[in-house]
Amino acid sequence: MKKAVLFTPFWRQVGHVGNYRVDRFVRWLAAAGFYVLLVRAGSVTELHSVPWGVEMTVRDPLGFYRDAVANGAAVKTRRPNKLRRSVACWLFNPDPGILWARAAAKNKAVLEQAAGASFVLSSSPPESAHIGAATLARKIKADLIIDMRDGWFDEPLKSLLRDSRLRRWREGKLERTILQQADKIFVTSPVWKSLLKDRLPFTQDKTIVLTNGYPQEDLFKLKQTRERSANDPLKLVHAGAFTGSSSSRKVNNLLEPLFLGLGYKESHGVITLLGRLEVSDLKEITRWQTQFNSKGWSIEVKDAVPREEMMVLLSQADGLLLLSASHAAIPSKFFEYLSLKKPIFAATPQSSAVWRIGALLEQIFLIDYRQPDELVARSFISACENTENNYEIPGQFHEETLSKIFIEKVLTA
Repeated sequence: MKKAVLFTPFWRQVGHVGNYRVDRFVRWLAAAGFYVLLVRAGSVTELHSVPWGVEMTVRDPLGFYRDAVANGAAVKTRRPNKLRRSVACWLFNPDPGILWARAAAKNKAVLEQAAGASFVLSSSPPESAHIGAATLARKIKADLIIDMRDGWFDEPLKSLLRDSRLRRWREGKLERTILQQADKIFVTSPVWKSLLKDRLPFTQDKTIVLTNGYPQEDLFKLKQTRERSANDPLKLVHAGAFTGSSSSRKVNNLLEPLFLGLGYKESHGVITLLGRLEVSDLKEITRWQTQFNSKGWSIEVKDAVPREEMMVLLSQADGLLLLSASHAAIPSKFFEYLSLKKPIFAATPQSSAVWRIGALLEQIFLIDYRQPDELVARSFISACENTENNYEIPGQFHEETLSKIFIEKVLTA
């Protein structure tokens, strides 16, 4: 039987967006006849048999990855300490997870279970997962496949890489070494591939674009439309964090261009901002409240909810709001939005990865928040008022299409 190893410390961590991508990999590999060993971080070291193979938990020595329950007993979680985490990030290269990654790659049970695997696949962030996967791949003489959900040096998420020359030099050596060893590299947008190739030309022929995709239909039961009379307020929803996920994701970059399109005719509605917001976000929202109220609109904030509940709330909206400040990344919720076949107001820089896709789709109303065009916002509001929109979603983001790309490439690694 074919065997594959997935080296993903964040697996089963509540709320971690990387779970969705790894879940796809597991299902696709199992469907293709692979026996999967998944190596994750957690509170205790233990091994569990699962329908698709084995799930191996290796204890995280720093306690960043904790399970709510282990061995049937509740685990006491450590309260996050920003100072301690900042110091750890400075000390360890590329991140504190390197302690877990090295331990997991040398764990006797992991080595025994991984023996005979065709390849080891790691998904980041954190980038330390790639270091551990590379070590494990060398030990068992398997191919190495790197999955980069975000860029490492291209649009880096870590402020250390943006601000410290020394840090860029240290991690740069690691990145080059790992990507040279890699047999295949998956990236989530064509822009990521272009940026990586421009920096490291040797990656060009082994880098594959594998976007995220639509959610599984059986994860939620949706009523795609709601009955709305002409006098009912429009419902617009934004799901997700703002500055909490990136300092460049400012509330103002979404609300200002949207506000420009209001008031040209009599319309009223409710804007729901769904997610865990920072204090700075809430202050910015409060500043906009009065202005939106003057146009007959209100803004409400709701805390984050489970994904299934979020999808139901999105399905009941008349229009969806998206802010993507990245040039290369395509937010995973972009695909969740698309699957609902509703008008999407996408505030994003022109020529970004989101812009390139959105420019081809009638469903997307693109606006560059640096130079907002009120006509776009007006067109979006009109589309939200239209209950007869019949958008077709592109087939390249369906699981069937993505799984074929993935399996074809891992089989030729």
